Amino acid sequence: MTGRGVGVTDAIAGSVPDPLVGAVVVLTTLGSGYVVAGAPPVAAVLGARAGVLGRRDGARLLAMVGVGLAAIVFLKGVFAAPRPPASVAHVMAHGTGFPSGHAIGSAVLYGGLAALLDVGGRRQRYAAGAAMVVVVSATRLALGVHYLVDVVAGAGVGVAVVGGVLAVTRQRVGYGFGLAVMLAAGAVAVAGPTTDAVAALGGAAGGLVGWWIVAARGAVGRAARPMAGAGAVVVAGGVAAASVGVGAGAIPVFGAHAAAGAVFVGLPATQNFSR
Repeated sequence: MTGRGVGVTDAIAGSVPDPLVGAVVVLTTLGSGYVVAGAPPVAAVLGARAGVLGRRDGARLLAMVGVGLAAIVFLKGVFAAPRPPASVAHVMAHGTGFPSGHAIGSAVLYGGLAALLDVGGRRQRYAAGAAMVVVVSATRLALGVHYLVDVVAGAGVGVAVVGGVLAVTRQRVGYGFGLAVMLAAGAVAVAGPTTDAVAALGGAAGGLVGWWIVAARGAVGRAARPMAGAGAVVVAGGVAAASVGVGAGAIPVFGAHAAAGAVFVGLPATQNFSR
């Protein structure tokens, strides 16, 4: 299995001085599950008010991330390939190695933002997104927790997710959430009812319900009130993260993530409806 590194992992990880490991750890969090799952709902709420991310495109970004997170669990369950040995790792990493979840997540998040944000030129956005993916992927090699093939494959999967979700949501955004539900259900079937798999399924299902609410109430183009919206996102996301952090069972994790997904996507309809 060490052939997946093509000699790169040992070379890069071995060249990182101990004083710099902390900085690399900080950079690698840019592709962590918390950032990948937490940034899009904040961007959807604030971006719509700022006029840089349309409400519909914000929902497409949320669906995209839902598909990406489900893909991580599904593919890791399918391949179940080990990480590099502890002797080359600077930090402890859990789970399997192929493909890199950080590489998939960063490609989905920053690639999705590049595709959907209305800021600057398209070429500049994609260049910035690609740079973020390269940085995050390089940190995984530098920390010795992934092989080169892991991050290259992960980035490729992330790019495919972005392109695929952009295509299926061009006419109907709900298709993106439906795809996320199906892939997350597949992840549960492959990996079993693990915390990550159940969380992905809950978030995808909640997002689909939230979009149904938005569509039913004719709130597709409406934006959530920024302060209340950001507060709701923080609370809902915090509860979902806490359910994982405390090791809650499958049902609480599913429920917390389903509620968070519904809030993230359906919040504008709820706020406007309650006026």
